[in-house]
Amino acid sequence: MNQIEGFQAAGRFFDDKHFPRGFARSGHFTLNEAALLEHYGQRLRALAEGTQLPSSPQEQQFVAVAKGERPADNKLEHAWTKYIAKSQRRKLFTMSSKAPVQGDEDDEESVSAEDDDIIELD
Repeated sequence: MNQIEGFQAAGRFFDDKHFPRGFARSGHFTLNEAALLEHYGQRLRALAEGTQLPSSPQEQQFVAVAKGERPADNKLEHAWTKYIAKSQRRKLFTMSSKAPVQGDEDDEESVSAEDDDIIELD
């Protein structure tokens, strides 16, 4: 992995809670984005959370991006904003069934599929 100017690598970064199979296998990131997140993710998280201070103008710019004060300009910032969007996404579950509800057959008010097309006017 080539060094990104102005950013320090701080060890490998993994998010097993949101991406248990890794960034590359999640289907959300390109191989390049996954490699950037794995290589620089710990430093980016520390900068975004404010636990470490930026040591270069590029890191100061990233902090502004992480706070939402400016749009992402480089591939590392884009990868991080994409990571945040995918990891904070809420999963939506729905329930549906085609099975008939018990009691519908005997219900006098229920309308059959054949009655749907007939409209009676007085």
